[in-house]
Amino acid sequence: MNLDTTIDFDLKGFFQWWAGELAFLVPKSLRQHLRERHGSVIFTPLAQGFAVDFLDDEDNLIVRRSVDLNQPDSFRQLNNQYPAMEKADLVLRLSAGQALHKQLYLPVAAQENLQQVVGFELDRYTPFNAEQVYFALVPLGNTEHAQLRVLLIAVPKSRLDEQLANLASLGVLPHKVDFAPAITEFPQAGNAYNLLPDRFRRQGSKLTQSLQWLVSTVLLLLLLAVMVWPVWLEGQAVESLQTRIKQLEKQNRVVDEQQREIDALHAETQKLIDIKQQSPALLTVLNELSRLLNDETWLTHLHFSDNHMQIQGQSPAASALISTLEAAEVFSNVSFVSPLTQDKTSGRERFQISMTVDTPVSMLQADGAVPAPQPDPENLDGEPQQMPETEQQDNAEEPGDE
Repeated sequence: MNLDTTIDFDLKGFFQWWAGELAFLVPKSLRQHLRERHGSVIFTPLAQGFAVDFLDDEDNLIVRRSVDLNQPDSFRQLNNQYPAMEKADLVLRLSAGQALHKQLYLPVAAQENLQQVVGFELDRYTPFNAEQVYFALVPLGNTEHAQLRVLLIAVPKSRLDEQLANLASLGVLPHKVDFAPAITEFPQAGNAYNLLPDRFRRQGSKLTQSLQWLVSTVLLLLLLAVMVWPVWLEGQAVESLQTRIKQLEKQNRVVDEQQREIDALHAETQKLIDIKQQSPALLTVLNELSRLLNDETWLTHLHFSDNHMQIQGQSPAASALISTLEAAEVFSNVSFVSPLTQDKTSGRERFQISMTVDTPVSMLQADGAVPAPQPDPENLDGEPQQMPETEQQDNAEEPGDE
């Protein structure tokens, strides 16, 4: 389905439907004067002519006759007997076997462009394509499964054109074409469709149409006034409140700007603090790893992320690295990721080790991120710890040696 298809909105059809729905507000006598047509004459095709039923506005049968195509004046004579038939709606009602009807279940989204959607796939629902038939669609509502139920009525063009030509030979041009089985099965759809091709449809009286448009316009204006007036009053109250809110917003805008500046400074400061606390720890961890690995061990790969480190390399005794790294304060959860293998060229063992990196307080103190605690006044034996005088002098001279 082409989603870019332009949706045609029938404005005239909408107003006709809307005027019909509001017709009950108009007194019956006035409606009769405004209506252009009174009653209906229904033509049902027969083998050699038509059965003619003349009904009043309440669908009561006034007269029933049959006219023969071989007697072109037969309908004119009937019309002379009942002059009221000249102001009646002329309806060609197709009987069973002359057309077909079918219920379709379509997605609800198809309602926006129903005529084009069904016409595009008409050959799936009927033995004909859109070029071979006249068809009409009547929405019947949505199902409980969120599908659109649609009544399809279709008649082959050749068959309908033949019946219209027969009526024309009697001097009759119908106002409407419908289908009897569809009316019987779906009474609510009786006036919702017309199979008469557009080229045969006649325009009504301009005076009557003007009066209908005038009445519809007056009713529309009254309806809009009833709907718009309360909304307008509410709008005035809302505008008054909005004026007061704008005055308060001007006073609060300065405070909001200052708060945003404070938040931005706080975020930048916190970012610098985080960088200060994290960067020195990583350098210290690398220094500790270099200290623990002996000169006979080298690394070929190192990956560090989220306090987790993986190292790959070669060592004469790779199995001893686990205990060496576990003994360090920095590393924990040390384990081999893969089995040890022997490098044939160097004779060393290839290893891949995974470990968790912890940043002890002593490292942060070395980097200056955490203040160093005072020396413990007692040694491991519970006695005061004394630093030799010569060692104090050596430590005092170490910065100068660097």
